[in-house]
Amino acid sequence: MGVGTVKLVLRHNRRRSDGSVPIYLRLTRHRRVRFLSTGIYVRPEYWNAERQEVRRTHPLHATYNRHLRNWKLQAEKALLETGSADQAKLLLKGGGHRLLLELGQEQADRLLEAGRFWSHKQQRVLLAKLKAYRPNARLEDLTPAFVKGFQRFLERIRRNAPNTIRKNLQCLRRLWRYAVEQGLLDPAHDPFRGLSMPKEAIPERRRLSFEELQRLARLELPPPPAIEALARDAFLLATYGGGVRFGDLCRLTINNLRGLESDRCWLCYRMSKTGRLVEIPLPPAALEIIRRWDGPWRPLIFPFLKPHDLRDENSIRRRISSANATVNQHLKRLARMAGLERPETLSMHIARHTVADLARRSGDLYAISKMLGHANIKITERYLASFDRQALEQLACRLWSE
Repeated sequence: MGVGTVKLVLRHNRRRSDGSVPIYLRLTRHRRVRFLSTGIYVRPEYWNAERQEVRRTHPLHATYNRHLRNWKLQAEKALLETGSADQAKLLLKGGGHRLLLELGQEQADRLLEAGRFWSHKQQRVLLAKLKAYRPNARLEDLTPAFVKGFQRFLERIRRNAPNTIRKNLQCLRRLWRYAVEQGLLDPAHDPFRGLSMPKEAIPERRRLSFEELQRLARLELPPPPAIEALARDAFLLATYGGGVRFGDLCRLTINNLRGLESDRCWLCYRMSKTGRLVEIPLPPAALEIIRRWDGPWRPLIFPFLKPHDLRDENSIRRRISSANATVNQHLKRLARMAGLERPETLSMHIARHTVADLARRSGDLYAISKMLGHANIKITERYLASFDRQALEQLACRLWSE
């Protein structure tokens, strides 16, 4: 009598709202059939049922097929060892045989496919550190002792700061939860139970004063498209725009501006990190920068990307990361030229700190928060966002007219 069969199949009755379908292992032995999820979803047109693999037209076909082959081999081995579809499924669901790094890479691939690029980046950082700590660790090794040992490794060997360690441990916890969701680990055995997380340290937030901002703006630099002028103007526009993140700044086009030809132009865009819609009036200095950078890269405001890059999110991310490093390097040189304090600390992200500090000094948000009795500024921001467009315009005018 045969040892049973293992086949990879789609479960169409479990289709998700986006049209993707889960790939399952179908274990058959003595006419008894059991199914086990692989945790991978694809749209039906990407699935080759005859070859039991993801078609090459899928952007992650190589990664998915590698995981599926491993799953199938492990299932065939489990079926051979146990002689039972039920016992083989139980053994596979235990998950102890799977490498922690393998499952982590699977989760990272799914985050990338879902467009969660920041989470994907955090996951890749975690995997690099886990590889340095215990490259052959299996899921069954994910115990309280393992987590505490990893924490000591980050503290003593990697010399990571408390906030970095907290983020790494939180990322590892998400990986554990992912394993639980896949039925690979028992949720009752939480390796993080009783763990004492490092206390979160309040980071020093470097920001520029209004006078320092003006000194940076008055620097005599080569005209566009010189990289020095690009770095300076990008920082200034990010500041005038209410602290635009560099990734969002690179994506801004003329279509994100309302009333460009008038004296009351508004910047309107959706944050890529949070999905939140931002609408903020721009001062005349911002409009001068936008007009100064008119060129063949239009409709993009700045030439960090090329118009055809906007079709490929992965290409956008790579270009933005490279451009951010280059711009930050030039900003430090420009800070020395302008005689700013601690020039080595200037970076694009300081634009957000600068706006927050200048707005705080204006007193408006803080005073309104106290007057309304809100517990924190975020509640006040949500409260005002629904109706007080005029107040935002008045605040922006005061900020840049000192």
